Amino acid sequence: MKKTIIIFILLTVSAIIFSGCGSAENGGGSGNTSENAADTTDLPVWETETPASEERIPAGLPDADYGGYEFKILSRGPNYNVHWFARDIYAESETGEPINDAVYSRNRAVEESYNIKIANFPEDGDPAARALKSVKAGSDDFDIVSHGMAQMASLMVGGALFDLHTFPHIDLSKPWWDQKASEQLTLKGKLYATVGDYIILDKDATVAVLFSKKLVNDYELDDPYQAVRDGTWTMDKMFGMMKAVAKDLNGDGMMDESDQWGLVSQYGNGMPFFNGAGEYIAKINSSGLPEIAFYSQRAFEICDKIIDLQANKNITIHAEDYISKYPNDTVWDEMQLVVFNTNRGLFYCAGLNRVTLLRSMEIDFGILPLPKFDEEQSSYYALLESWCTSSVSIPVTVADTARTGVITEALAAESRYTVLPAYYDITLKSKLVRDDESQEILDLIFANRLYDIGQLFGWGNANSFFHALYSGNNTLASFWEKNEAKIEKEMQKTLDALDKLD
Repeated sequence: MKKTIIIFILLTVSAIIFSGCGSAENGGGSGNTSENAADTTDLPVWETETPASEERIPAGLPDADYGGYEFKILSRGPNYNVHWFARDIYAESETGEPINDAVYSRNRAVEESYNIKIANFPEDGDPAARALKSVKAGSDDFDIVSHGMAQMASLMVGGALFDLHTFPHIDLSKPWWDQKASEQLTLKGKLYATVGDYIILDKDATVAVLFSKKLVNDYELDDPYQAVRDGTWTMDKMFGMMKAVAKDLNGDGMMDESDQWGLVSQYGNGMPFFNGAGEYIAKINSSGLPEIAFYSQRAFEICDKIIDLQANKNITIHAEDYISKYPNDTVWDEMQLVVFNTNRGLFYCAGLNRVTLLRSMEIDFGILPLPKFDEEQSSYYALLESWCTSSVSIPVTVADTARTGVITEALAAESRYTVLPAYYDITLKSKLVRDDESQEILDLIFANRLYDIGQLFGWGNANSFFHALYSGNNTLASFWEKNEAKIEKEMQKTLDALDKLD
């Protein structure tokens, strides 16, 4: 395993709504994003703890023989969503595909170590609802529930989940668990769902900005990679480049999916841009309590910038505006991906799972972090979209907590050395991205992911405000005036529900 991957693992160790260089002609020649670009080692460096060796970290688990026990996992089924089903939980056999084979190898290793059989229960409907129904019936049906992270709220309030901080044999301080999830999602000292190397969807659900190298070169735009290195990749920088490229190609006086766009987007991207600017709807304070964080002068100014990026219908194209033309939600692939793949979209803001979908396409693209608000912002940040990622929870009906803890920790630890490198090193970095710069940008993105507990719980429907910024008709001040009491009341209701669980 490469040293860069080990560093990445220690940095990220983890977990929008459902839904190589070519010729000069293709953007790989002498333009601004060519092989002559500055060395990517100039990228900002974040402090990290480099391991003394690349040997495995022992999980520190007891030896045990569980006599052929069937370890049951409830997960997102293959028909749950075309892009957001679980491919990290179970593999029937080896197929030669790296991620599938890594999942298979991990499961077999844990099965052999503890004499168990892993059984996957894929749910094409609502895994969280099925889990809650099982718990209410008092049934010990599942050892692990891999549900949408945003559904943690309903399961937690329903008293359906164990606190992972106190669960036997699970050590959330180990590098195969996401430390930022533990820090930013722990309410009153309790954590009911998390991600780590065991999960892949959290990586796919990390939001980034893709860009067309051809359009950058054709319009002689500044090298966006260099802007990231210099700390000047800001909302203003992005918007200026978007304006330079947007064009009515057919001259019919109207902009639609046949024209050229500055940004290929969707309504919900107001939230990732807000978090990319380093702001939160809500965050955990030093007392372990959530506090509303998005009502400030800086937040007002950021929202104005997001309106620039999202609301100009002559510069930004939104998938939702074309749903009626593309049946069964195919707009996400048949419109968005086609516009970007044919070099008619300069930027494309989406989860990194889109990189997988671009694998077979011709476009020469690069990857960027979400832009800063301004150059004074110290770091780039990336939102992990909680509606898209799955997570790990343990139902309170589990009878043998020690056994479930041992096996869950073993699966997470083994994933560090099998599933994570198969996804990140072999697949994402080696097979899917098309230049060395994007590989370095991915390290930057994953080192600076964040979780917004306000987005996850949706108190006072605050998410809707950021979702609506595409329209340009709302202001944070007016929204706060109308919804402050509701937000505070719903947040307190969550805290009261937690108190009842003690």
